Amino acid sequence: MNAAQVLSDPSGTRLFGAALSAACLMLALFAAWRERRRARRHDPDAVGWVDWRGVQMLTLIALAVGVLLVWKGQ
Repeated sequence: MNAAQVLSDPSGTRLFGAALSAACLMLALFAAWRERRRARRHDPDAVGWVDWRGVQMLTLIALAVGVLLVWKGQ
């Protein structure tokens, strides 16, 4: 079974949406934790290279898409 067959099946769409939602939720929580650590750092000159607020926002948007796929994939 290929990806097109899985996504054309309503239960496959719901499964994909649920997996996407779970992964995005975990990544959003990780990004929130990293952003909190960045905001509370002792050395203000020690900046990181990842924009954790942007990562969190993108994962929350993807989380909303995944929840919508689960909800509409009935």
